Amino acid sequence: MKFATLSHLLNENNIKQIPPSWIKNDYIISPELDIDGAKGYVIALNLLPKQVIEFPREYIRNKIIETALIAQNKYGVEIIQLGALTTSVTNGAKWLADQKEYTGFVTHGDSYTASVTIHAVLKALEKFNKNSEELILAIIGAYGIIGEAISKILVPHFKFSKLIGRRKEKLDELTTKIKGNYETTTELYIKDSDVIVTATSHPTALLKEKHLKKNAIVVDVSQPPNLTQDILALRKDVIRIDGGLVDFPRAYPMPIPGIPKGKNFACIAEVIMQAMENEEKNHVGSIDLNHMKKTEKWGEKYDYILKELTNFGKKI
Repeated sequence: MKFATLSHLLNENNIKQIPPSWIKNDYIISPELDIDGAKGYVIALNLLPKQVIEFPREYIRNKIIETALIAQNKYGVEIIQLGALTTSVTNGAKWLADQKEYTGFVTHGDSYTASVTIHAVLKALEKFNKNSEELILAIIGAYGIIGEAISKILVPHFKFSKLIGRRKEKLDELTTKIKGNYETTTELYIKDSDVIVTATSHPTALLKEKHLKKNAIVVDVSQPPNLTQDILALRKDVIRIDGGLVDFPRAYPMPIPGIPKGKNFACIAEVIMQAMENEEKNHVGSIDLNHMKKTEKWGEKYDYILKELTNFGKKI
């Protein structure tokens, strides 16, 4: 299967890092990649996160389907992974899967992202010799695709958890799916939280210096990130960990601005692995935990796994 990952620019500097020949007005497309025999493309809408969120949803969806059809009809793409905020504006990628003009398969890639994020939390606890049964966990974006899966797995292991989201009705729905000692809240009060996982679709960074407990561990899976280097410079006690990166063979660099050498986003690794497995299925909406476990096996098979904890790609 031929794959494509379809996302958007993450910041204003990205466009300066992209060869001009890749820019096709409304979208950007890399030359064809060959990764372990799987061929595909990196495609991005020529839009910033704030534009993806604030422009009319119909306009953004039209851009997504237009680009998906170009990938399908011009480049022979058979499976598309929707990345970053393109997942949010397509109802967890379900909208694209429902479009009749696009006849291929769709995945959000969040199953493997959730798995890798969970492993990052567990690795951090082990590295810093902390016992989850004595700690308070906060999950920001708890009812989102990634947040829900993380909550299901991690909440039962912590002393107490705070599940945070903007919409009370969605948090109420979440309570029917989660076991453990927790509360739900729309307030971003995490000053008492020892471990924080961010899994939001917010177009800018949410976390400020005032939000963070001393020596807090922040596993940041959000794109764009929810905790910036500027805040970390002010709070040297806080430990930030990349929540969505896996180690990736250096022989196959991904032409995406901001990805450190030898790393890749877990969501992109997932679509590449699905293409190599020739699995003709959609993986959209809420995460199937059985499929999440399958992606873990794929990661072990192809060695696209979390081998070390990093902060903005640098080893911790």
